[in-house]
Amino acid sequence: MKIKKIDNVVILVSFCLGMLFMSGCATTKQENPLLLSAHNAFTQIQNDPNINKYAPLELQEAKIAIEDAQKSWEVGDDSAKVEHLAYMAKQKALIASEVSSMKKADKEIESASTERSLVLLEARTKEAEQSLSEAEKARREAEIQRLTAQEERRAADKALREAKRLEAKIAEMNARQTERGLVLTLGDVLFDTGKSSLKPGAFLTIDKLAEFLKEYPNRRVQIEGFTDSVGSEEYNLDLSVRRAEAVRNALNGRGIELDRILYRGYGEMYPVANNDNPAGRQRNRRVEIIISDKNGMIPERMR
Repeated sequence: MKIKKIDNVVILVSFCLGMLFMSGCATTKQENPLLLSAHNAFTQIQNDPNINKYAPLELQEAKIAIEDAQKSWEVGDDSAKVEHLAYMAKQKALIASEVSSMKKADKEIESASTERSLVLLEARTKEAEQSLSEAEKARREAEIQRLTAQEERRAADKALREAKRLEAKIAEMNARQTERGLVLTLGDVLFDTGKSSLKPGAFLTIDKLAEFLKEYPNRRVQIEGFTDSVGSEEYNLDLSVRRAEAVRNALNGRGIELDRILYRGYGEMYPVANNDNPAGRQRNRRVEIIISDKNGMIPERMR
């Protein structure tokens, strides 16, 4: 009987320690700002009665996308994958909003047409009491409403097509969304060791980026080179500048004007990993390409 009591105490202590361990682990998980932004965008459309009414399928697609991003974050996928899924979820939320606007505009066209018919019918039944000028005024107002609704529908349709095309281009380039905008990363393996010459594998990404910039002529890029901490600061700074310049020249050779391409090197600054091990140093040896917004603006690097 005494042994059984001891066993029960051991089980209870083990359970408590397990709960404390799980609680401690839970508190260390960091929130992802882009995922939070995607959640906010989805919550906004989910609470919009027009979207529930006019774009239920697109709303469901956005829901599935935000759930996929949330699941990726919960299982501990790397931040690039989580941010990519979160960005796709946010884009689907925007698409749901555009589809809702388009279908709402269609309903307004139908409503305007119906109203026009009622006005004409009323004009006939009260022809003896109303003047022709009043009937004409009603007809013109209905026609204005019809044309306005038609223009709104066309604008919504154009915005939807543009959003879908941009989404496909971004997915094709494997760009990730950051606080500075869309970012492409060329790793150290795409350069010869200690040199600035590009290997053939880098040109696939550069070709896709050049095609994107030709399709969106208002956008610009800023190319930033980085190194690990091995070697002198002066050598690393020079290498980072030369690698950024090599990417700029490759884009220029594909028809992108130099005034749309900014470049600079940071050397050992702004590491993304620990330089104390080979894997971390390899991640730090990189070139980042920041794509501007549709107005050509690129925020300054803060950290």
